[in-house]
Amino acid sequence: MNHLISYRFQWGIQVARWGGWFNKKIEKIEDFNGLDMRLYGFGAEVLKKFGANPKWMIAADALDAFSKKEIEAIVCLGPYHDQWYKFHKVAKYYYYPGWQEPGGVISLIINKEAWDELPDHLKKTIESVCGNTYHYIYNQFENMNSVALRELQIKENVILKTFPPEVLEKLRKKSKEVLDEEAKKNPQFNKIYKSFKKFKEENIDAGWGKIVEEAVYPEWMSKIINELGKLSVVSARQEGNNSMVVSLSGDTSFAFNSATPTTTLSAEITRIAKIIGDYSLSIKLIRVEGHTDSQGSPYNNWVLSRERAYAVVKLLTENGIKPSLIKLIPYGPENPIADNKTEAGRRKNRRVEIVIEF
Repeated sequence: MNHLISYRFQWGIQVARWGGWFNKKIEKIEDFNGLDMRLYGFGAEVLKKFGANPKWMIAADALDAFSKKEIEAIVCLGPYHDQWYKFHKVAKYYYYPGWQEPGGVISLIINKEAWDELPDHLKKTIESVCGNTYHYIYNQFENMNSVALRELQIKENVILKTFPPEVLEKLRKKSKEVLDEEAKKNPQFNKIYKSFKKFKEENIDAGWGKIVEEAVYPEWMSKIINELGKLSVVSARQEGNNSMVVSLSGDTSFAFNSATPTTTLSAEITRIAKIIGDYSLSIKLIRVEGHTDSQGSPYNNWVLSRERAYAVVKLLTENGIKPSLIKLIPYGPENPIADNKTEAGRRKNRRVEIVIEF
């Protein structure tokens, strides 16, 4: 078919995939062994080598298959699409990064003879439309994924998890083995793969791409979120490129209607202080924000939110965090993240959030 194809225009982008939905934590590579999951392509071939049982099915069928326990994990797209498919209704943990398919583009490939017959003004029109559509789709999905991710975390209580570095390293090495095996069998694939490797080595691994990636989202931020995610009364999420939010449940962190920390919270704050303290030189500000539900008087709720936030500040400073880095903000019932008309909603609203800016 080489004589048929001449021009290829990128007109859309499939943004970076996520690592998938699970109901058990992936803490070591052996956790994939025996796991029935929705996955396809080279990623499926990689996980087969670690004992997983990948299955191909359309995304619309994956929710039902998960509900019936026919599969135990779903790897699909990203936050916007995954929220639309309602995978959060059946799975607890949402893992990233999407090691198996970091991203891709949608291309328009035009027959050479047909292209050559077009007048120049139509060629320019096609080029312009493809370029504009590409950027529109990219910007649209950047926004929609951001909104969906926040809703999944705040409204649906989805827990974000990163694959441990040692797991990612083993997946990376095994991925190279799988691709090398395919290159030996498939000459056409080998030609593309060699070009891809050359570009990656020169422009990403040791060049501008590596510098930009580190500047936008340093690797150590992923490590912090991963470590915080292991704590029992804590959920952690990325907020933009330069901050993260550590959320403490008011019901499990304090005695009822009280600012007295539980023994569990005291122990967890000690660990939080140790984790973020290792990166204190990179921290610009730590906001400790107190929140309540709307039951009772607004003033009493404001006082309770202030006292609970202060209790967290006190524990942080007692464990080595500099007071000059911390700002206490009592919101009371002003910033709900769920419906205060239901007990489940009120429970979500009773919280203390530690917002760390880098």
